[in-house]
Amino acid sequence: MLPGAIESVAGWADEIVVVVDPRTTDATPDIASAAGARVLDHAFESSAAQCNWGLTECVSPWVLVLDADERVTPELRDEISARLARPGSAAYSVRRVNFALGRHLRWGDWGADRVVRLLASGHARFGERAVHGAVEAESVGDLRSALEHHTLRSLGQYLPKLDDYASRGAADLLAARCRSSLTRACLHANWRLFRGLVLRLGILDGRAGVLVAVLGAWGTFLKWVRAWEATTTATSRP
Repeated sequence: MLPGAIESVAGWADEIVVVVDPRTTDATPDIASAAGARVLDHAFESSAAQCNWGLTECVSPWVLVLDADERVTPELRDEISARLARPGSAAYSVRRVNFALGRHLRWGDWGADRVVRLLASGHARFGERAVHGAVEAESVGDLRSALEHHTLRSLGQYLPKLDDYASRGAADLLAARCRSSLTRACLHANWRLFRGLVLRLGILDGRAGVLVAVLGAWGTFLKWVRAWEATTTATSRP
């Protein structure tokens, strides 16, 4: 997915910096270098830590944080350029359009999605969490144009990601000292499914919407039950 992400900002960004875990064994560094990016090695601890370190290595006063499965639309490029001519905030959120199995999701948990991705260097950073650290900034403005997110392309691609996020999410629950149990895991999962399918009308997105709701519920169950398992294991040790 990386070439498409780089292509969406090529010729527009002053520099493209790709941060790679030194343990990476695929062709990511070569692909990034061939596309004109500056490749930096940094051991992966969390997405927030990786982004914060990358921010310190960028030379531009403004940095757009982009995942490999995201694409900057021409409309978003134009809006960012216009906004940065007279910025009024330390960071900006973008409207993210999510795709599942090639379908644009308009409803459900992924139907209305905003992420803070445009940051003033030295004035904004990601809060340290195992999964999806929130941006900490003095002020956050909003951009109207869309950032495309092609996150669920197949079950084979997405399930390992879901499993990894569940483990990291469990670590966040443990760090926050949240009480967990098998009952709580079931309740949170059922609520996630009901919210995504019914309250947020995810069922209107058809099979893709139902799949996203079911996977979200399963990931929530795994997160809470792994936190419970870790607590139970710790208290049962002699």
